[in-house]
Amino acid sequence: MVGQKVLDAYRTTEKQAEIQPVKLIHMLYERVLVHLELAEEGIREQTPKKRGENLGKAIAIITELQASIKSEDHSEAAQFLRGLYGAILVELPRVSVTQDVKMLRQARTYLERLKRIWEETAMRESGAELISVKTVEACIEDGPPAVSPVSAAAPRGKKRAEYEDCQPHMAMGGLSVSI
Repeated sequence: MVGQKVLDAYRTTEKQAEIQPVKLIHMLYERVLVHLELAEEGIREQTPKKRGENLGKAIAIITELQASIKSEDHSEAAQFLRGLYGAILVELPRVSVTQDVKMLRQARTYLERLKRIWEETAMRESGAELISVKTVEACIEDGPPAVSPVSAAAPRGKKRAEYEDCQPHMAMGGLSVSI
């Protein structure tokens, strides 16, 4: 009985590891935007723990996005992304001290734009699909979505709370634990 549970857990992890890189990048954009929003809420609510935890997670995700750029890629786009991520990574730690909501909003604006560009180019080219708002709502009402959990990416905006509630079903691998 225990052996079967271990085997099932292994198979689930193995399936989750098969996620397409283009979807993984999209999921990173989704999560960093959620954490920046929560960090801003922490500042407004004067909750240092909420601010700090979410800033730390956002910084970790942006670091991962920066590391995902191939080192041998010297294209203009790659250089731009390295510079933008680098600038954001310099400014975000300062927010812990300065409580500068304007900087958080600016970083979020840049990352939202990059996410939209990613959806319009890389996601479309690879044939990857986004979960619709209805699917996320169904997740809340009926449990896990009908879509495979490893192919899922949640929408942002008004549905952030639903995504957070649904997130364990949509996360994959170690990301559901650490991010």
